[in-house]
Amino acid sequence: MKNIIRVRELSEREIEKLDKRKGFRDFRSVECADCGFKGTFPRRLFLVEGIKDESDRGILRLNMKQNHGIEYCFFRTAGKREFIETAFCSQCDSNNVVFDITPDALIKAIRKINKNFL
Repeated sequence: MKNIIRVRELSEREIEKLDKRKGFRDFRSVECADCGFKGTFPRRLFLVEGIKDESDRGILRLNMKQNHGIEYCFFRTAGKREFIETAFCSQCDSNNVVFDITPDALIKAIRKINKNFL
């Protein structure tokens, strides 16, 4: 039987709901790798169902490029759900945007690690 992969772009409202979850708000776009801009980055988020292995991700990357004009994207999870996320630079319109953990989340993680060692 063929593996069916479904991809659906989330609405702004759905994205706002996900952003209320700790894991989503703690990892975000921080800088354009092309022009160095640091600020607010418009983003797109897609719900993906049916991924079985890494080869499926390669196919999805090609799909994102061909059907949505998205060169750079990454995969993330929330519980059992998988997503593709990307962002665009508001200065140069590049899609080559760096994502990273927020400083607050990093500090919390370090404190938790230190607490567990003490």
